[in-house]
Amino acid sequence: MKLRNFKSVSKPSVVKRIALIFSVLIGIVLAIAAWGKFFYPAEFVKTLDQWVSLFEVAFLVAIIIFRKHWGLWLFAAVIFGGWSGYAIYWCCLQLPCNCMGAMLDIPTPLSIAVDIFFCAASLFLAFLQGAKRSWIYFSVLSCFMAGLVGYAFADWVYQNVVVRM
Repeated sequence: MKLRNFKSVSKPSVVKRIALIFSVLIGIVLAIAAWGKFFYPAEFVKTLDQWVSLFEVAFLVAIIIFRKHWGLWLFAAVIFGGWSGYAIYWCCLQLPCNCMGAMLDIPTPLSIAVDIFFCAASLFLAFLQGAKRSWIYFSVLSCFMAGLVGYAFADWVYQNVVVRM
């Protein structure tokens, strides 16, 4: 079943523009987060922040270069799903997630909202670029699983790094 409302949106030139807009938007957020984590890391997870910032830079470059491929957007959705799970853990503890390092003190619920928005936008872009529904459904399930992994990783960080300080 084709969605009739998306006929004008699914034109290749429109899809390319939408992908460019989202890749630039996501790239700006990732660049700010990477800068904040690398140069202004949270004191209790300094090494982790710096490693994550390097991953964010590589992820940013991949998004800019491979923005026309639906596989990248499915991968990006899973990454953002994991990051939202990480932020949800810190929100449950009513602690900052330091998603932008110590440079910017943004509210953790805002980080969760941005991650969920980027996850949904990535799934939408994969759909527009021709990903089969079965891959999108699998990616949605993978996003939830990645969220659980992100939540568990945040718990590990809290138990082994923050509590021991």
